[in-house]
Amino acid sequence: MKTKTVGIVVFLLIVTMQLQAQISGNQVYGNQTNYSGNNYSGNSRTVSVNDNILSVTVKILMNKKADGFSLTLGLNQEAETVNDCNTKINKRIDGFLAKAKSLGIKKDDFYVDFISQTKIYDFSVNENTANQYEKGFEIKKNIIITTSNATNIEKLIDMASEFEIYDVIKVDYFNFDTNTTHYSLFDEALAMADVKKDKYLKAFKKRIIGTPNATEEFSIVFPKTQYSTYQAYESSEIQASYGYRSDAKYLKKIERKNKTFYYNGASLTDFDKVINPNQVEVGIQYILTLTVSYKIDTSI
Repeated sequence: MKTKTVGIVVFLLIVTMQLQAQISGNQVYGNQTNYSGNNYSGNSRTVSVNDNILSVTVKILMNKKADGFSLTLGLNQEAETVNDCNTKINKRIDGFLAKAKSLGIKKDDFYVDFISQTKIYDFSVNENTANQYEKGFEIKKNIIITTSNATNIEKLIDMASEFEIYDVIKVDYFNFDTNTTHYSLFDEALAMADVKKDKYLKAFKKRIIGTPNATEEFSIVFPKTQYSTYQAYESSEIQASYGYRSDAKYLKKIERKNKTFYYNGASLTDFDKVINPNQVEVGIQYILTLTVSYKIDTSI
């Protein structure tokens, strides 16, 4: 019976190891010791006593969907004159924005940002002489569009491509009322800290005196800082042997390897509470850490 029990335990350990390996995914190719802030990790001690002081720490993470998005698109136009440049680039912009109105994009929802106007130079080659000359001008502009509908982002990018606008510079996420979120998390953390404090005092029959001191840290984590990348592939090696009088030569052609990018938000570990832990839509993460210190009565 003992042998059978040991066999079952070993089997369960092997199965557990296999399951852990299966769920890691190809992201292990990009694993490093330092994730450059992608995996938030705080102090794992939540209750500590030092110099007659009871210190209670509560950490809360909230995943929240964005209330709106700001899409920035870039475009440029070349022509022989500045006037021709402006006419052509504005025609593309006006055509795109006119089509974007079908998605409910209003005049107040976009802004055209003038970036630069520069001269363009080229070379003309005559026999062995290359002479540089002024070829024309280039104007660059950015279009900034806000929308509350996430599905509009991809539709706007498709529409922009019809007017040769291909540069998707960035997409920013925002919430309208971060103060309400902040105060809500603070109240939640304060209540949890009070519960921890009461449990400790009851367990060790202690009493606090005076008024507590508190420190708070509130952070907002936006998606643009939380993307990681890796390349998953295995490659062969080429080794050439050169003997005496050998003129062996070879050319090694390296194929392009696909690079994967993925959203890697703040880790859900090491928090006392995670609000909306199963949210699949990429959004904004709010992190609040509250530490409350109480003076313990040592006379009892």
